[in-house]
Amino acid sequence: MTKPPAEQDDNPFAPGPGITPEHIVGRKQEFKLLGRALQGIVPRKIKEGRLKRASMGPVVLTGPRGVGKTLLLGWMEEQAREMGIHVARLEYVKDLAAGDALGNLFDEIAGGDESLLQLVKGFNLSVGPLGGGVDLGAATRTYKNVLQSRLRQGPLVLLMDEAHHYQAKYMGLMLQVGQRLINQRYPLVMLLAGTPDLRSYLMNIEATFMARSKRIYINLLTTEESKDALKKPFTNRGIKVDPEALEMMWGMTDNYPFFVQLVGSEVWEVLPQGKKRRINVALVEKAKAGISRGRSDFYSLIYDEMDDGDLTAYALQAAETINRQADAKVEREVIEQDLRQKHSDLDAKKARKIVNRLQWLGFIWGLYTILAKSSSRFYRHLHHLGTRSEHRQARQTPRPKPIA
Repeated sequence: MTKPPAEQDDNPFAPGPGITPEHIVGRKQEFKLLGRALQGIVPRKIKEGRLKRASMGPVVLTGPRGVGKTLLLGWMEEQAREMGIHVARLEYVKDLAAGDALGNLFDEIAGGDESLLQLVKGFNLSVGPLGGGVDLGAATRTYKNVLQSRLRQGPLVLLMDEAHHYQAKYMGLMLQVGQRLINQRYPLVMLLAGTPDLRSYLMNIEATFMARSKRIYINLLTTEESKDALKKPFTNRGIKVDPEALEMMWGMTDNYPFFVQLVGSEVWEVLPQGKKRRINVALVEKAKAGISRGRSDFYSLIYDEMDDGDLTAYALQAAETINRQADAKVEREVIEQDLRQKHSDLDAKKARKIVNRLQWLGFIWGLYTILAKSSSRFYRHLHHLGTRSEHRQARQTPRPKPIA
């Protein structure tokens, strides 16, 4: 009788969105802060529905696409559930008054609790499946009562991913109600995650207390962290990684956490079976095609959004301005000034909007007035992009839907 082939070990790398890889590097301080927020609302610290001291308050997590924001949200959700803390996670709420968005929000908070669901029904909010609106005042009252009732039953973590997409008036509603309950020592933690433009977005809503919120800004890994994240999953299984192969793998990551996982995953997939497995340059060469496809898919959404907004020429100019700097960092006013000089149709206001949009897309990012490009490879991809139609024809794939 022929034995079935030995099963391939599970791939330890996780390039998918929000999937936790086996070996996480470079995020110790972030884990420490989020862990401290959770420890502040654990059930043992609650007496008669209230904390002895108010919880940490809102935490704002920002960073470019692909650096691991959703991964941190996933980690916090997993840790919270292990501590007996209820989690309500919202992926995208552009307009709470449209479709089933408001109902989904309440369902997440209720967590299947029938008494809370009945409470929602008692407020007679009409949320039509095809976009029927609701009164903001009624929504505020219902949200406050449902959230407060949930917190009386136990602690809650409210995770809001892609927070820069939320319509401002509804984000203001959620933050103001949540902060009032935190001030009243209810066991609540709110975590907002989004692209670097989330900071300026929050400054434009009526929630001045957010200026005092805890902030986490995550960026690229260091070279050492990237190499460690690539090497450890292999060596932990007794698979030797040649130094030249490791350098070659690292050279395709740009120290981007997503690309680290992508490179490692593709190399893993071409790794032959056997007891004495080894990663050399020839093996990494075999993985290059898959790595290239993965990188193109990652960039394509941003390219399409830039083309749809007629931003490609401006993005090239911004990249050239940044590339002139030895440390790839530049004041945003310099970028805006270069844009106005090269494009006579732009005034100061339009140039500022363009830089804000490029930052929101994750093409350039930074804190306050300092902006840095995401990577030299990103610039080279854009420089060789050509027109959108040529790019899509070369890839021979349908146009991806733009992000809303």
